[in-house]
Amino acid sequence: MSDDLKSTLDLAMEKADKMMGEKTPGLDDDQKRRIAETRKEYEAKIAEKKILLAGSEELTFELQKLNSAKEEKIKEIYSETKKAG
Repeated sequence: MSDDLKSTLDLAMEKADKMMGEKTPGLDDDQKRRIAETRKEYEAKIAEKKILLAGSEELTFELQKLNSAKEEKIKEIYSETKKAG
């Protein structure tokens, strides 16, 4: 996934901020790096689950769980920005 693409969470947070009249705070280089690392880490975990659970009924649940965990970690990084700003 390209670093230029925004996740669903990124887009939702920007839309919520606009609706509430808040400006989305900028991310510093460390936060951008951590978000990119989180995305890559979870992409690897998802690929692993797809291989291990191919054809299993558990696959959908595990993928949803991993995607939720990924979005939560990214949300935590964004919340650091709001607290600092």
